[in-house]
Amino acid sequence: MSASDSLDPSAEVEAVHALLATWLGTEAEPDVLERFAATQHDTMSMVTTSGARLSRSELLSGLRRARNSRPGLDIEISEVEVLLTEGNVTVVRFMERHHFSGKHTDRWTTAVLTTESIPPRYSWRVLHETATPGD
Repeated sequence: MSASDSLDPSAEVEAVHALLATWLGTEAEPDVLERFAATQHDTMSMVTTSGARLSRSELLSGLRRARNSRPGLDIEISEVEVLLTEGNVTVVRFMERHHFSGKHTDRWTTAVLTTESIPPRYSWRVLHETATPGD
């Protein structure tokens, strides 16, 4: 049995986005950002809905400054679909709906996760967000 056999990608996506919403939407303690950062591999990179490419350090630097920048933010995750699981690699696609200030924005997100065996956990490697039409 591999480490990925004991992990749930849907639960991982929801847990990581709950940390992100807590950090961006409340006066969260610094450990919230630390727990979020611990899920990101050292080589993690992402492409934002605006097309910007960010390294892990760029992402975390921006997030450090963004604590409670969206008071009350809620991130709803739906339509989680595992596209590939091979060896220690899992590719997952999901819909993110960001509720903020009485409005919402949607984005399709594709993430590449790898598994670490001790302790069994996911490590986020690549994240690509695509805004939906109208957002």
